[in-house]
Amino acid sequence: MRLYSIIIPAYNRPDELDDLLSSLCKQTYVHFEVI
Repeated sequence: MRLYSIIIPAYNRPDELDDLLSSLCKQTYVHFEVI
């Protein structure tokens, strides 16, 4: 399977970042990295 990279350009948005990472952890496709 392919590995996908997810680049998160975030600055000073901790609440949105928490929601985003929580959502990513619930994904069924697990072959990705978060940068």
